[in-house]
Amino acid sequence: MARPRLKLNRVDRVLLLLAGLMAALWLLQLAVSTLDPHLQLIQALLVLFGGLFAVYRLMALGRWVVRKLLWRVRHRMIAVFFFVGVLPISLGTLVMAWGVILLLGPVTAHLITEQFARQASRMEATAAPLLWQMRDLPPADRPAFLRDYHSQAEPRFPGLMLQIELDGTAASYPEGSLAGALPSQLPEIGGLVRSEDRYFLAAAAQEGSSDGRVIAVVPVTPSSVSSLMPGLGILRLPERPDATVERTVLPAESQRTTPISGGIPEPANPFDWQINWPVQATFIDPSSDQARSATFLLRTRPSALWQRIFAQESEMTFGLFTVVGGILAALFLGNLLVSFIVALSLTRTLTRAVNDLYVGTRHVNRGDFAYKIDVRGSDQISDLSRSFNAMTSSLERLMEDSKRRQQLEAELEIAREVQGRLFPASAPELGELDVLGVCRPARSVSGDFFDYLQLEDGRLAISFGDVSGKGISAALVMASLHSILRTQIALLRPDRSQGLERAASLVVEQANQQLCEGTSPDKFSTLFFGAYDPEDGALTYSNAGHLPPLLLRGGEISRLDINGMIVGAFPHAEYSATSLALVSGDLLVAYTDGVTEPENAQGEEYGEERLRRAICHHADQPLRALIEDVMDGVVQWTGDSTLQDDMTMLVLRKR
Repeated sequence: MARPRLKLNRVDRVLLLLAGLMAALWLLQLAVSTLDPHLQLIQALLVLFGGLFAVYRLMALGRWVVRKLLWRVRHRMIAVFFFVGVLPISLGTLVMAWGVILLLGPVTAHLITEQFARQASRMEATAAPLLWQMRDLPPADRPAFLRDYHSQAEPRFPGLMLQIELDGTAASYPEGSLAGALPSQLPEIGGLVRSEDRYFLAAAAQEGSSDGRVIAVVPVTPSSVSSLMPGLGILRLPERPDATVERTVLPAESQRTTPISGGIPEPANPFDWQINWPVQATFIDPSSDQARSATFLLRTRPSALWQRIFAQESEMTFGLFTVVGGILAALFLGNLLVSFIVALSLTRTLTRAVNDLYVGTRHVNRGDFAYKIDVRGSDQISDLSRSFNAMTSSLERLMEDSKRRQQLEAELEIAREVQGRLFPASAPELGELDVLGVCRPARSVSGDFFDYLQLEDGRLAISFGDVSGKGISAALVMASLHSILRTQIALLRPDRSQGLERAASLVVEQANQQLCEGTSPDKFSTLFFGAYDPEDGALTYSNAGHLPPLLLRGGEISRLDINGMIVGAFPHAEYSATSLALVSGDLLVAYTDGVTEPENAQGEEYGEERLRRAICHHADQPLRALIEDVMDGVVQWTGDSTLQDDMTMLVLRKR
């Protein structure tokens, strides 16, 4: 097996040339160091152009790969369904999911920060009465009252720490618990405070611009968070004070996990996956009295957030919303499933039909026209398969017809060769008489015939005729008549006392009887038979229904006689003969109706009168040139190279 040749196109040759130049410049750089700046510039340009050509080549390679991958219709259909269906649905689902996530994020942050704000508001409401009552008490009774008040409020706020600033003094309970842990300023509604490595929720109660205030502080602990947001999930708190919004995911060693009511909720369904959502919160740093940001990480499930969002709605509303959402989700998934099944079925039907057509064309290309495609269904694709089967059947019939036509043409060619051998191969040499016949068949074979035969006693027998019809049937009758005449020519060899006129008439009568016996009545023929005697220069002839030959003598043209009816139609017909003495310069022209009856585009026949003029015009030419010019004139008259009928001429000239 021959090895495949690697063909390089123009781009490949350019890339190889650039690679060769790069290698040559690298070697030159090693040899001549003083050329480094110039060589580096040239190398940079080569790299730039090489990169452009490489990108072009990669793009061409990509197009080739795409063409290979998408050659099959199945792959093209898959690509169409992917870009029209799968990709938009996937992108739409992702956009919808991202929109839900973007919605749940702020909702989650709002839930947590709102709960902290509500808790701070409750703490501020608890601290406000303490401020009023402490202002009315003597300073000596304030510590005891603060302790009692703390003991009553602490069950509501586990880990509660109180600090009162009144009349220029500050007292806290438990004592010393808030030393240095509070900033100098707090938001009006309270907020988160970070002290060292712990987070607190602080709220302050203050009346107007007076210097008295009460600060309530509770640590952010698992129990406190659990009481605020039960069943929500796990809250991870950042422990470093520099945890800003840009750092949404903190290292594991700098995070503390605060479970909310027992940890992450159980999934409500298989698609209720765990999500981790960052929650941005603001706290006060006591060391700088500045508000800073911290990122809490909430680990929960969508179902838990969903329940928290609809916590204020009635059970009927939540149930209705859930049912409607489930129905819509089921319809969406069902639509996807049905669309997938329909797309798969349509793709399979189309690709199978195209593949069947491809296989069918391969069979037709190999000449197997009997191959048929298995037709399924009743759609347009199935009709296409049926059309293909009908086409192959038609092609099979056409091929059979073509084979038969080729066989017939071969047989016609053989018949043409055989008929060509029936015509005289060369003209006889009679000294003072020139004779020549030419036949131009309208088809492969002809029904016209001519013959001339020189007898032993020096006389010349000539025959000329036109069989009715055309083609094979006429050619067969012509061959039969030719053989009959050759047999009957023996009648021309009796004693000269009998006379040529009687012999010529007997030849025609016998030919008529034998032709009637061997053919049907509709297969008849005209016949001009004659015998020329060189001793007296006389032509004795018998014309059986043929067009009268034309005699040109002294510039005048006359017609010969007709001595009887056609041969082959009436078995008992009688024929006579006529003797014509030829003189020097005489020109005798016998012709068939294929010379005079052809019509031009206006339906006008060539006619005998034009033939007469043509004979007079070409009378001095050699016989073959005369015949060819006359026949060419007839063809020019019709304006079509296709002959309307067989054209045959037999010409005698007396020198």
